[in-house]
Amino acid sequence: MAKTERKPINPKLENLVKAFSVILIAVIAAINVGKVIRTFTFLPIYVFGAAYYLFVLLLLVLGFFRLFVGKKLEISRPTLVIGLILLFLAIFSFACVATVPYEKGFDNLLNQYNTDLGSYYKSSSSFLNLFAKGTYWQHGVLGIVIGANLKNKLVVIVIGVVLSVLALTFMFLPLIVKLIRKEKKEQPVEEKKAEPDIQPIEEDNEEYDIQPGFESDRTPFINENSGFDKPSIVLDDSLDRNYSHNDYNEFSPLTFPSARKESAPAPTPVVIQPVVEEPTEEPVIEEEEEINLIETRPVEEPQKVQINNDLVTMQPIFADTENVEPEPAPIPTPEPPKKRKKVKWIPPSSEMLQTYNNDEAKELNQTVATQRVEAINQILANFKLGAKCTGYTIGPSITRYNIEYEPNATVKSIDAKVDDISVRLGGVSARFTPIVYGSPYSGLEIPNAEITTVSFKEVFESLPDVKKHPLAVAFGKDISGKVISADFDEFPHILVAGTTGSGKSIYIHSLIATLIMRVSPDDLKIVLVDPKKVEMTKYRDMPHLLCPIITEAEKTRVMLTKLVAEMEHRYEQFAANGDSNIKQYNERAKDEGLDTMPYIIVVLDEYADLVDTCKDISLPVVSIAQKARAAGIHLLISTQRPSTNIITGVIKGNLPTHVALMTAGYVDSNVIIGEGGAEKLLGKGDMLVQSPLVSRQGVTRLQGCYIQNKEIGNIVGYLKEHYDTFYDENYLDLVDHSKEAGQAMVASGEVEKEADAAEEARYQSIKEWVLTQEFVSMSKIQRECSVGFNRAGRFFKRLQQEGVVSTEVDGTSKGCRVLGHGEYYSNDSDNVVASNELIS
Repeated sequence: MAKTERKPINPKLENLVKAFSVILIAVIAAINVGKVIRTFTFLPIYVFGAAYYLFVLLLLVLGFFRLFVGKKLEISRPTLVIGLILLFLAIFSFACVATVPYEKGFDNLLNQYNTDLGSYYKSSSSFLNLFAKGTYWQHGVLGIVIGANLKNKLVVIVIGVVLSVLALTFMFLPLIVKLIRKEKKEQPVEEKKAEPDIQPIEEDNEEYDIQPGFESDRTPFINENSGFDKPSIVLDDSLDRNYSHNDYNEFSPLTFPSARKESAPAPTPVVIQPVVEEPTEEPVIEEEEEINLIETRPVEEPQKVQINNDLVTMQPIFADTENVEPEPAPIPTPEPPKKRKKVKWIPPSSEMLQTYNNDEAKELNQTVATQRVEAINQILANFKLGAKCTGYTIGPSITRYNIEYEPNATVKSIDAKVDDISVRLGGVSARFTPIVYGSPYSGLEIPNAEITTVSFKEVFESLPDVKKHPLAVAFGKDISGKVISADFDEFPHILVAGTTGSGKSIYIHSLIATLIMRVSPDDLKIVLVDPKKVEMTKYRDMPHLLCPIITEAEKTRVMLTKLVAEMEHRYEQFAANGDSNIKQYNERAKDEGLDTMPYIIVVLDEYADLVDTCKDISLPVVSIAQKARAAGIHLLISTQRPSTNIITGVIKGNLPTHVALMTAGYVDSNVIIGEGGAEKLLGKGDMLVQSPLVSRQGVTRLQGCYIQNKEIGNIVGYLKEHYDTFYDENYLDLVDHSKEAGQAMVASGEVEKEADAAEEARYQSIKEWVLTQEFVSMSKIQRECSVGFNRAGRFFKRLQQEGVVSTEVDGTSKGCRVLGHGEYYSNDSDNVVASNELIS
């Protein structure tokens, strides 16, 4: 039988129904007419009497609160509940003083109480007749016990006062304690004498916070503090000046010889607004008229000087000169740079995402699936295959029909007739799954009549808790409608392949959008490599970027090389502190108040084009794929052309999670997931996922989510508006300076020595790699080690001369046999991971 999906209840409608239900119960309890209702209300009326209607009033308040506010009333402090209960008992005690006739005694009051209560329950009158003259039952048995047994109104009043004091204490004591603590924290501030005209300029070191209407400057800051233990400081040239006043209160800038430049222009005057002081209690003396200090300077009379003629007529002479060594100017001690404080992370709301209505499509798919079951059974009966379709499961894009077998039928008999079944169903594309793991039947997957859209919002909201799995991303929905997700920290790398129109770019955008919506820019940095130069432009100057978007292959290689160095640096820090991975380091850093390390995710789009342009780019990629998981560095590689010379065995073996969207043919499908089937996918997000985190056996067919460019723009726009972009300075200069250094060494004659040393080191690393192989050839060295044809020929000939490789070919296409083997050699596979020395 087909599984029917229940429609989720609208939260607003559910809240409305509950609110009206509570109000209706309160009204019925207040009217209190009828034997059934009075039976249920007997106990509270017997105990509390007319005070029972306080509970009815409470129900009305709860109902109307939920009706108008839209949620149930929640009381955060239990002391408030205790205070309300004590206050009710205090009011009840005061009511006993005013209404209970103490002089009649307990027995008489109790008998009269039972008599009046019994007559009330036998009558059909409503609550309007409760307060009829001469009835005692409205006091309640609790009031009779309190009033008649104590027999003293003064004692009851004292009890009521005590209960009132306790009630107020429980209700308002936490607020009083909070106010007292707040006053203790406030320290008295000493009053300082205000400067005459100017206040000192202070740097703004306040913590970044989001305020309503906040608009940030979108010019990215370039600093050294992006999680790599390099604090940064942003200086403003307009503040790097000192000012003083002369004797006549005239404003003049101060300049120092050590800071003065000959070619620098004159400093521009700075206009400083006068500081408006708040009025104080001290009397303010108002000036009657303005006084010009410049015009009121004291005029000094010139003194008469006697003239000495000898000095006037003195001839010039040369004075004795002495070489006076100038005193060295004191070197100013630089102030320690201030660390950029972490921002207060408020993630974007999922309300800015789109939803889609698929009700009509689901009804149509249900009708078509029912008809196809009968058609499939007719076809199987005509071919006498001994099988029958017993049910189906409708997914977002395909429907899986369950095929069960008779005892003498085989699975291969159905597999051979899949094309015939497809033709008789009208030429629809059909994919046969021999084993549906966990079920006693096979699966025949046929596209739906109308493919339903899986919204990004639906997938995003079903992800696990961000505190436990911060890097969790969703692959898509399976046939049963379940969202399949996994953590990037557990992948640890992912390979995506698909031809044009397969939905590869949209799938990558959904992964990036998921990460930037869940993790703050301080805890996650993303590197985007976009050889097409147009695919990733929507993320330009995003706060999560480690560096600007890279579009050149050579810069990509330099960036990856720097990431390898960063990986080694992180492992050195782990070893020095006794940590084994980034999680342990960050937990310890938070406890000790140190800077945490951000996760780094590298998105390499169009990897085939990068490899064709820069052959050496695969070396740092393999190094990161091998070792960078514990350091918090992860790879996302996508390509349209998953050929074996691009996705080599080394790369494929170190990227265990593979996502195959629609491929061009069987060969490409086999390269990605090790089997065919991806060439028969529908496109637009229809995918086959091979990952140990999703399924231990075989591949899983999923439908990826759809995210619009408008949604991405809303997310990135929110992040740009509320958070600043800080690029890491180490990744801004991505020019290969080693080539420039090599050109400079040619003139000095040192290039030959350096070249010989580099050649020998390269040969030794390739020799160690060859010792891990069973067969090797010159073309294999050229392909796997990314060396040129001439160099590969020299290395191969030298290996034969040294006896490492045989000079005879064994008659196979694998090349010559390796005579000596290292300790890392494995006979299980030809795809052996390269050594670290080869990578470096």
